[in-house]
Amino acid sequence: MNPVEHIEISTHVHATESELKVVKALLNLLPPQYRDNVNIMRSGGQGHFGNNIGTVKTQFKGEDALQIVKYMFSIIDQLDREIILVTINSRFSDGKLYLRFNKQLVYNGVARLDDGDDVIKVIIRFNHWVLKNEGIENVIKQLMTH
Repeated sequence: MNPVEHIEISTHVHATESELKVVKALLNLLPPQYRDNVNIMRSGGQGHFGNNIGTVKTQFKGEDALQIVKYMFSIIDQLDREIILVTINSRFSDGKLYLRFNKQLVYNGVARLDDGDDVIKVIIRFNHWVLKNEGIENVIKQLMTH
């Protein structure tokens, strides 16, 4: 049974940023075979000072979500994998794992966890029955080894 039901990847596009570059950073978290035919959803908004801030996001379900999560765990370094496991209690809630990656580093091809403001947010929703049977830590460890 697939342990991953859904993945959502999103980030903000500030007025001073190139939307194309921000989308490229977001796509860098996906396996290469997914990057060319991705549905990117866009929405607009304003910051506290009236500046334009957009949001770009994509989402996947089922087998695609599973492959993306496995890829994501494969491109982060061992230290970040350990950080995820050690901080699981603060990153996991209601069947969802919340990760944040440094947007600038991901744009440059390096996936690094970051709890700052300028990040790419990833929300992974897990299958309830798999979690109940195996526990979140075991599920994540299995995904990290594939």
